[in-house]
Amino acid sequence: MVALILGTGFLIAGVYHALWATPWIWRDPEQARRVTENLTGFPFGPEVRRGMVRGAVLMTTNMFLLGRGLICGALWQQRATAGDGTLLWVFMASVGLTPISVLLGLLIIWFNIPTALVPPHMRDEAGLVTRKLHDMRHRRSHRG
Repeated sequence: MVALILGTGFLIAGVYHALWATPWIWRDPEQARRVTENLTGFPFGPEVRRGMVRGAVLMTTNMFLLGRGLICGALWQQRATAGDGTLLWVFMASVGLTPISVLLGLLIIWFNIPTALVPPHMRDEAGLVTRKLHDMRHRRSHRG
């Protein structure tokens, strides 16, 4: 029962993000800036929060994957029969795709790649690791 409730919550959040929040972030640089500033509930610095906003498409994808996986897993567990494997396959696909989506989200936060999944107005930004490496090289070149 808890999995069904959580799964439904993730799906509702995914629909909200897919229809409203993510398209707004994708189109409007000012909205992306505001969302970055308002993500204060996360224990990360502004660079990580900015990376999370750059990865809004994948965050939305993760909500759908988690919601679908939780619901299908719970329903499969309750209604499993020998001949019905559809719910199991959907559950397994969701579980298998979630780590890939999370990895892509981390790549966006750290390196800002793949750029096709990043809002157009944020594609030129440096990722967290890319920025740190650039800063280290810059300091090293000015020391010597």
